[in-house]
Amino acid sequence: MSDFFRIGVEFARATDLAARNVIVWSGKARKNEADQVAVESMRQCIAELPYASHVLIGEGEKDQAPMLYAGERFGSPGQTELDLVVDPLECTTNFAHGLHDSLSVLLAVPPGTIPAIPGTYMTQMLLPDSPAASFFRQQEVGPLLDTNIKEILRTVARENGVDVGSLNVVIQDRPRHKEIIEGARSAGAGVALIDSGSVSAAAEILMRKGGRWSLLFGTYGAPEGLILAFMAKMTGGFFAGRIAPHDPLFEHQTRILGLEDRALSAEEWVKGDGCLIMTCIHSSTYLRGVEVRAGHTFTESLLWTRSGVHRLSHKNGELCESTKLMSL
Repeated sequence: MSDFFRIGVEFARATDLAARNVIVWSGKARKNEADQVAVESMRQCIAELPYASHVLIGEGEKDQAPMLYAGERFGSPGQTELDLVVDPLECTTNFAHGLHDSLSVLLAVPPGTIPAIPGTYMTQMLLPDSPAASFFRQQEVGPLLDTNIKEILRTVARENGVDVGSLNVVIQDRPRHKEIIEGARSAGAGVALIDSGSVSAAAEILMRKGGRWSLLFGTYGAPEGLILAFMAKMTGGFFAGRIAPHDPLFEHQTRILGLEDRALSAEEWVKGDGCLIMTCIHSSTYLRGVEVRAGHTFTESLLWTRSGVHRLSHKNGELCESTKLMSL
C-alpha cells in the first residue's frame, strides 16, 4: 500500500466522525445547523492528527454556509505537510430533506499539487475511463467546454461504439442548464436531473462504467470540481473544468489567481498524488449510510488513491475492514 493509503485511513477518522455526529440532523430541514456540526466534528479530528494540515479550499463560501475556512492551519512545524480540500457535509439540501447520497468529503495532497481557487462555480465535464475519455484527452479542453451538448453526445457515442439513445447525462436541475437539458434530450439521450450531489454522481459514473449514467456536464461548485478532477485522474477518466464566477468579487479573485477563462484538464488541476476520502451519511448505490445497530454505529467510506479505490468500514469510529473495489 502507498503512504497515501495510510494517510487516507487516518483522515477517514475525520469524515467518519462528521458523519456519525451529523446523522441526528437528518431530514430536519436545518441544513446550516447540520453543516456546523459536520464542520466542527471534522475540525476537531483534523486538529488531533499528526500532520501540518492547511485548508487550501473550504466549502460553503458561495452559499455563505458554515465551513472550515481557506487558510486554516493545524499541526506543528516538522510534521508532514498536506493541503486539504474539505466538504464536511456534501449534498446538504438532500441531507436536510432526508434524501440519499449525502457525504462527508476530504481530499489531502502535498503542497503545490492543486491550485487555490475561489469558492464559486466551475463549468465541468466528466466521463469514466473509456475510448471517449481517451479521445477527449487529445483535444483542447477550452473549446470542448463550449461545444454544444448534442455534439458532445454524438462524439461520446461514436468513440464508444454506441447509440446516442443509450447515453444518460447527469445535469443539475437549475435554470442555468435549461438549454443543455433540452439539447441532450433533443439529441435522443436520457437526462438524469440531480438537485445536488455532484461528488456522489461522479463516483457513480466513474465506478460503474457502463452503468446507468454516462457522463456529467454543466456548472457545479468549484471546490467539488477539484474533487471530481482528482477522482477522474485516479481512475483513468476524463475531466475538464473552467472557473465560472457568480459575482464581481469572485470574478476579481479568479483574475488575481490567474484562472480567468482558463479551461484545465484533470492532470492540470491535479499535478500529483494524494488521497480522497468520502464517508457516506445517507445510503447511495455504492455505500451504506450511517447505521446504528445494537448500540453500535457503523459507517462506510471510499478511499481513492493511485493504487485503487478501497471501501473502509468503521464501527464506533474504529476501522474494522478494508476492501479493494477497483485496481488502477
